[in-house]
Amino acid sequence: MPYRNYDKRVKAYDLTVIPDVVRTKFDAKKSFMLDQQQEMQKILTDVEIKVKEILDDAGIVGNFRIPYLNYARALIRASGHQHGIALRKVATAEKSKFVALGCDPEILDKITEVVIGALAY
Repeated sequence: MPYRNYDKRVKAYDLTVIPDVVRTKFDAKKSFMLDQQQEMQKILTDVEIKVKEILDDAGIVGNFRIPYLNYARALIRASGHQHGIALRKVATAEKSKFVALGCDPEILDKITEVVIGALAY
């Protein structure tokens, strides 16, 4: 079977994006989406407060906090898709990336412990 060319793809997209259908689906899902967003924002806020405490104890101030907070956010994002050993391996990869950016590995270990409850490999 031949591949679809761009004309067929655009036509298929155009047929699936009917404004009234999209609006109806969005209206039906909006309250559920808001509940999920509220739940994730609570998790994110709780983790950021704990990470900021770690950074305060380590004497990290100002713009130097940003990579550490981004590391925590990356782990939170990964924890929505991975669990167990796979999540720990993702944490290891993220830790390597942030160490290369100049972050202290010991502080990253503390953040990993807070976010996923285990150390990276």
